[in-house]
Amino acid sequence: MGRARDERLDQLHRTEVRRPVVVLTLLLALSGCNGGTVDRHALKRDAEKVGSLASEGQLLANDVSRGASTKSFARIHAHELSRAASDLADSLATRRTAVGIEAKVRRLSKLAGKVSGELEQLHLHPTDRGVAASLKQPLTKDADLADKLSK
Repeated sequence: MGRARDERLDQLHRTEVRRPVVVLTLLLALSGCNGGTVDRHALKRDAEKVGSLASEGQLLANDVSRGASTKSFARIHAHELSRAASDLADSLATRRTAVGIEAKVRRLSKLAGKVSGELEQLHLHPTDRGVAASLKQPLTKDADLADKLSK
């Protein structure tokens, strides 16, 4: 019985070690890509980023809802994801946009803001399983919508 518990704890620890590396990589990728005119290629790339942030948030919300994440990890991770989504929302709202895709870019900006707000709720309530459970479906839908906007 104790051995199974130790294996689960070891697996949880490995997951928590890998996630910051993924987040750091994602944040580094996002950091230098928010300038210039939004053309179709940039729209696709930014939509993929929003989808990735929403998907990562959904995974975190799932872990929190099951009690499989520590308070500190959930709070910090959710805050980093929220800030990245907020930065994308602000950038998309203010950058010049190529003709013909303005409406899609503005929808993506609003979606990134929505994702940021959802992730901020997870940041503010990192141990509330009910809040986390209530965020799983919206974040999944946000990732799907971002995917549609990337096409």
